[in-house]
Amino acid sequence: MKVAISKLPDSGWWSKGMPKYNDNPAMIESAIPNLKLLNEERTNLKNVILQNGHDVIEFDFPDELDRKEPKHDFIFIRDSFISDQNGTAVILSARQPTRRIENTIVKKYLRSLNMDIIQMPNSPDLKADGGEFYLCKKDNILFSGLKRNSLQGAQFVAEQLKVKSMVLIEGEGFHLDTYFTPALNKRGRIAALIVCLKIISDDSKKRITKLAKKLNVPIFDIPPDDAIGSEEKIGSFAANALPLPGVLVHPNRFSDKTIGTKLLNIGIEQVITPTSQFQLSGGSVHCLTNEL
Repeated sequence: MKVAISKLPDSGWWSKGMPKYNDNPAMIESAIPNLKLLNEERTNLKNVILQNGHDVIEFDFPDELDRKEPKHDFIFIRDSFISDQNGTAVILSARQPTRRIENTIVKKYLRSLNMDIIQMPNSPDLKADGGEFYLCKKDNILFSGLKRNSLQGAQFVAEQLKVKSMVLIEGEGFHLDTYFTPALNKRGRIAALIVCLKIISDDSKKRITKLAKKLNVPIFDIPPDDAIGSEEKIGSFAANALPLPGVLVHPNRFSDKTIGTKLLNIGIEQVITPTSQFQLSGGSVHCLTNEL
């Protein structure tokens, strides 16, 4: 598998302080990351992917997003597009207006890889962020959140990716990947669903339970502290994971240590690679990566 990540801006990432988005409680306004630690965390994430037998494609950080008024969210390469993992990319349309420039810019990188491009039409009804999706290619199942995704946006993506089914999950996090992740076995098939049941809707619980029963896989329930957190305390983002075949790459272990044992018992290894400086902006492993 090929996995895309972005290089850091030449000026340093949010070196003048981070902005604050109203729907992202984990984003710490005016925070300035430790550049040395930031580089180490990014390098470690890249090495983890390589060591597990996958290729890393690094995108240069766009100069036009690193000027007097920086737009440094491009580092979260997940959000601007979703790939079918077979040569086609769907360019999304961000819910956050200031981030839509990323949707435009990323096309040149994907075209340089000779990928086919499908553009989400410019419509108020069509909105989608990559952090709201998990595509499980071998099962041909798409998971979609409905916070920054519109229903029509999610449906458009599902149609373009030609998935067998789409599972909609409505939760309190601004992106699906702040409270949910699938885990894949060595064959790349869904082997477990990890989710903070406390913060998703009853209908979403029913859909997840129905799918787990159909696939004969377990659901591992995690607390908000392992997800986005609560108003009182920002979570560890343990759920913000890159699910690779037989490996779950994420920034922190789950507070319930038995989940790690249960994952091992079904052939999935946890690999921990901290992302403390990226989490100052409300993002982690899944946000920083994108399967090509």
